[in-house]
Amino acid sequence: MGNSGRGWVIIGAIMIIIGIVFAGITSYFLESKIEKLVQACEKEGGNPIVEKSGFIVTTSFEYECKK
Repeated sequence: MGNSGRGWVIIGAIMIIIGIVFAGITSYFLESKIEKLVQACEKEGGNPIVEKSGFIVTTSFEYECKK
C-alpha cells in the first residue's frame, strides 16, 4: 500500500472514531433529558412511562406522563 492508501485508511479510521464519539454523546444527552422529564413528572404526582427503541444511532424515546 502506498502513502496515499495509508492516508485514506487513517482518514477513514478518524471518521469512524468521530462517529462513535458523536453517537455516545447524543445518547448521553438524550438519557439525561429523559431523566429530567421523569423527575418532573414524578414531582407533579404523575406516573412516567418511557419506551426506548432502536440501537445506538437509531435510538428513539417515547415519553408520557399519566396523572
